[in-house]
Amino acid sequence: MAAKVKWDRDAWWVHTHYNRKRYKLRVGATKDHKTQADKMAEKINAAIALGQFKPEEQREKAMPCDKELNKWHTAYSPTLKLSYEQLTRGLINRHLIPHFGSKDLREIRETDLLQFVQKKLDQGLTPKTIRNSLSVLRRVYNLAQRANRITHNPASHIGELLRRVDKREATEVKTIDSWSRKEVGTLLALARKHEARFYPALAFLFYTGVRRGEVLALKWEDVDFDRQRIHIRRAYVKGQLTSPKSGKGRYVMMAPRLGELLLDVLAERRREAMENGWPELPEWVFCSKVGGIMDHDNFERPWRRVRRKAQAKGVRALKMHCARHTWASLALASGKSVRWVAEQLGHADPSLTLRVYAHVIPDEETDLSFLSFGSASMGQNFGPGRPYTAPESSDDEESEDTDDVTTEISAAFLARPARLERATFRSAT
Repeated sequence: MAAKVKWDRDAWWVHTHYNRKRYKLRVGATKDHKTQADKMAEKINAAIALGQFKPEEQREKAMPCDKELNKWHTAYSPTLKLSYEQLTRGLINRHLIPHFGSKDLREIRETDLLQFVQKKLDQGLTPKTIRNSLSVLRRVYNLAQRANRITHNPASHIGELLRRVDKREATEVKTIDSWSRKEVGTLLALARKHEARFYPALAFLFYTGVRRGEVLALKWEDVDFDRQRIHIRRAYVKGQLTSPKSGKGRYVMMAPRLGELLLDVLAERRREAMENGWPELPEWVFCSKVGGIMDHDNFERPWRRVRRKAQAKGVRALKMHCARHTWASLALASGKSVRWVAEQLGHADPSLTLRVYAHVIPDEETDLSFLSFGSASMGQNFGPGRPYTAPESSDDEESEDTDDVTTEISAAFLARPARLERATFRSAT
């Protein structure tokens, strides 16, 4: 009867023979795990010699996939956004548990994950949904690995594998959809004509690039007319108030035209308060007809009506979220820095902004004027007999080029902020 350390299945194990039975305990795969296993074997042998050995402590505890997934979701749900908590619960119940069941986490290999991918593709799931599902499983593996419960994480490289799946399944290269200036003008004109109450909120989306939930949760206390900026510090998602997606607040610039529009909305809210006998002004900028926070469905319905009318006029029927993409595309195309655009959008990392909107950044790389180090006579420094020097550009040529540049719709939200004059409010007669 004794305990020995053995290498088996890519890890160090402590094998113990006691009363004609064999017990084994998995420790790990590193050198430190080997040292830990040696110490455990010494303690077991000492306990056997003293008659104090307890076999039940040497039984390898099972790690069923379904229980580990549910345990993770229960323990970490307080740290998750409500929308992500609901998303992960659905992925666990609909995809992960039905496929892996109670299979031990240590018995799952990368080939098993690839079988999961193939099965879900056959069922018609998108690679994005499959990636989200396996990212949940990867989180569970990462925590188990951190606690030294496992040494091998088969889902560690699943992101790279699914990128290859994306390439194989894709029929075309995906790009971020955004409207042109002309299309935006059509959308806003139709909203102003047919959906007067919805029009300011839609214009706000195009002027700031914020998310829909952030528009619904905007309060008048967040609007700073003097400093020409808007504080984004909350969102309304799935019927609940929460922090913005990044978890951080931010300030977005207020274009002069947007400031004027918000002052008109403020005047209209004061008129509504007087007519309806409300004791005070509604705190929500884009409130419902009764002064409360607007429901998502009530916000979506007028948008669908506007989009249908715009589609009849040739405007692409994109999602409302594409207003955010439109703002970012126009800002970057105008020369705004990636870092500034990332701050306005609320991206935690500017590299995300660059990766998503790289295709709209101007790529004109023919201007080499930054290599001009002096006048034309500088060519004499390269030695006698230089055949020619490059001619200097004239001011007339530059003015002609400038005159040819025209724009159909003014990019007011990218202009330099100007002071706003508060509107004079009066009740309707």
